[in-house]
Amino acid sequence: MSLSLRRKHTTSIDLETLEDRRMLAAFGNSWPDARDLSISFPSDGVEVGTYENDIESTLDQVAQRQQWQELALRAYQTWAINADVNVGLRNDYDVKFGTPGLTTNDPRFGEFRIGAFPQEGLLASSVPFQPIAGTYSGDLLLNSNEQFKYHDWSGGVGPDPATLTENERDLFSLLLHEAGNTLGIADNQLEWSVMFGQYAGPKGSLAAEDVAEIQALYGARSDPYELVDNGQIQTATMLTTPVGFDPLVAVIRSRGSLVNGTDVDTYKVTPVAGQDSVTIRLRAAGVSLLMSKLQVIDESGQILAETSAQSVFDNDNQIQIDGLQSHNSLYVRVAAADAADVYAVGDYVLEVDYRPPAIQATDIAPGDYDSGAESLFANFDLLDTEVNANDSVASAQELAFNSFGESRTYELESSVSSASDLDYWKITAPDTVEGRLVVQVAGVGADQPDVRIDVVDATGVSLGTAGKLHADGTFTLEVAQPTAGQEYFIRVSVDPSSTVGVGNYVAVAEFQASSAQMNHLISDTVSESADDFIRWTASETKLFRFDLNADGTAPDQAVRLTIYDAHTKEIEMIAVARSGITRSALAWLQQGEYILQFTAIGGSQQPTDDISYSLYLDGISDDQDDDGDGDGGDDDPYYYDPSGGGSYYDPYYYYYYYYYYGY
Repeated sequence: MSLSLRRKHTTSIDLETLEDRRMLAAFGNSWPDARDLSISFPSDGVEVGTYENDIESTLDQVAQRQQWQELALRAYQTWAINADVNVGLRNDYDVKFGTPGLTTNDPRFGEFRIGAFPQEGLLASSVPFQPIAGTYSGDLLLNSNEQFKYHDWSGGVGPDPATLTENERDLFSLLLHEAGNTLGIADNQLEWSVMFGQYAGPKGSLAAEDVAEIQALYGARSDPYELVDNGQIQTATMLTTPVGFDPLVAVIRSRGSLVNGTDVDTYKVTPVAGQDSVTIRLRAAGVSLLMSKLQVIDESGQILAETSAQSVFDNDNQIQIDGLQSHNSLYVRVAAADAADVYAVGDYVLEVDYRPPAIQATDIAPGDYDSGAESLFANFDLLDTEVNANDSVASAQELAFNSFGESRTYELESSVSSASDLDYWKITAPDTVEGRLVVQVAGVGADQPDVRIDVVDATGVSLGTAGKLHADGTFTLEVAQPTAGQEYFIRVSVDPSSTVGVGNYVAVAEFQASSAQMNHLISDTVSESADDFIRWTASETKLFRFDLNADGTAPDQAVRLTIYDAHTKEIEMIAVARSGITRSALAWLQQGEYILQFTAIGGSQQPTDDISYSLYLDGISDDQDDDGDGDGGDDDPYYYDPSGGGSYYDPYYYYYYYYYYGY
């Protein structure tokens, strides 16, 4: 067999004239559960598309690790103190960026994952919250090819510009800008604003316009837990003891918030009869970046004990009080450790714990933020301890779907309580179905079970195909052509070969659909005898979403899209769309030229006609510009040009590439 490439000049195919497309990330979407967001720092080596995270090796040369990490925390806190937003700090399970997961509060990583990888044409990339981005939403990724300068901005004073070389960029200024992007704030053209699209020197404080933007999305900072001012003992909030409370087993918990540096919260505790010791604990770790001062006061106003958080990386407080029977009441006062500090604001959880210290010491908790994936939820309590409660189609638990975007998505966290435990979950297809049903499941924890999924109908017949186990432990199953309005049942079980039979898992089911956010790139036809080859240019590195759909003469026919680097010929992405189905795929692509190859795939009924296809795309990450052109970073078009030259379609002259196969 011989293979030759022929280039044909043709005008026989009717292609639209495509104007310049501005592929911009979707801003103006507020995060759901904005008072419960978090940051995590994945380790070096974690996959970012076809690249690897290298933030530690990049920034460890600039400052000590906790120094540059603190800059990232302070960047988010600078925004959070002005709005109804909390951003806590948590451990990262080191799964790949963009791995399928929960929209918020995924137990394996924070909403804002901070990383880096080499990128062309920009300083950093960030992804605001948008349903079509999946768990890439919130990611902040520095360009590890850049030179960064550490400055702590002590007292709010920026670095002397004379201390920065021409190529050095102030790290905090960059992180502050990108944090704004991930929170949903768009770049602007105001040179005094931290959200000015082009890096223009150090900027360490928000402009009035920046504050207005964050408050437009989330509202001004408030305290929804304090109905009456409780700043004084006389107006203290009563922490009541629940009916039937067992002090040897249970813990009293209440959530609170400090809205500014001078805010004080006071709580009244009436000791439980028969108990002589109590632990008062303030938990802020993972909740917010608040650094608090905790005091316990007696009825006369005397301070019995106090403690303050010493680090934003370890911001819990705890006090043990003995001799309870000599007190009719105790008062707990919560204030900022430093009223002038940016970490003086945030939510917290207050705990009153009468359990003996030996029992308290057995509590299992996630590892510290930097303790690594191996410690996250090691031997952690099961989220769901049921046995045989939903182990059949008839007893399946119905899930509610979220309403973000055009796709219908179901999310859940649960547990398998034994190697033979089964969980059935009921979901319902939307009234209109455009794409596949994709279901993904992953075990959670250092000692996680290998969990598998199946999708069945109401009679228990399996409908799922193309099951695949990924390197990160995620198992994927799809139903290629789900029926509109039909009930489906997700069956979760432990793989027979798993060495662990008990543990937690997360699962996501999505009825995929095209997004209104997407931009139409091309519609054409392709046959088995000739592939289509399109040259396409990305003018900056970006996270792209591609939606491919096909229309053939048989359901099992398909179109495969393969994206090659035009110069290295390396494959960057492959997506296959069956006839009548939309297939979505995400890819980080560097600035440069690419070849898009469309291939017809025949099924059991070989195609006799051409297969039609359409491709839509959108650039869903944002970048901070560093090219000096003054465009603010938001005017970078991404062109499709089949001729390989120019920045527009010429409907009268273009090249159409295809292969001839000869024997």
